[in-house]
Amino acid sequence: MRIIAVSDLHSRFSFLEKLLNREKADVIAVCGDITDFSREDALKFSDVLGGFDGVALLVHGNCDFPEPFSRISAEDVRFIHGSSFEMNGVRFHGAGGSTFTPFNTPSEYPESYYQKILEKFDYGGLNVLVSHCPPHGILDLTHSGKRAGSIAIKAALDRFRLILCGHVHESRGIEMHGNTVIINPGPLSGGYYAVINMDIPEKAVLKKLK
Repeated sequence: MRIIAVSDLHSRFSFLEKLLNREKADVIAVCGDITDFSREDALKFSDVLGGFDGVALLVHGNCDFPEPFSRISAEDVRFIHGSSFEMNGVRFHGAGGSTFTPFNTPSEYPESYYQKILEKFDYGGLNVLVSHCPPHGILDLTHSGKRAGSIAIKAALDRFRLILCGHVHESRGIEMHGNTVIINPGPLSGGYYAVINMDIPEKAVLKKLK
């Protein structure tokens, strides 16, 4: 299974159009901050994804309002926040929004919220977390030197073979912790994304649109 991972579009959908013209995959995992505080842009996002041949799995970010995404009716565009979706033996789980920030953005939640979500997932043999918020201490270091990740997600690390996240634009990268691969592809609003072969996720490649 080939996966494209993107995050932090912030309504820069021209980058998404360019990416979909360049890359082919079975799944595009969209890790939140799809819009820049705009409910209407959720529909624009859905229209752009109409050009993708695979399945789009998405969660909202802290800068998104979740409701418009939950109403997207396209069969191959699935809002998986708080739920699980299985495809070809891989079970994807979604956790949108973020822990609390100094900015009072639309979708911020306490750690207890993420603990409940992580406990209720229907886990399979091979699990992928699509999350906006990274695990605490992993690919979550801000320019100010603060860690912006979730403690609850960090505690659940070993449940997943792969964690895809975003939120902290400046912490783009790939890390391996035990058998879990964590990838922050960087902001698609800057042209950054990642490509993963689910057979060997530790060999994922970080890319940038030119």
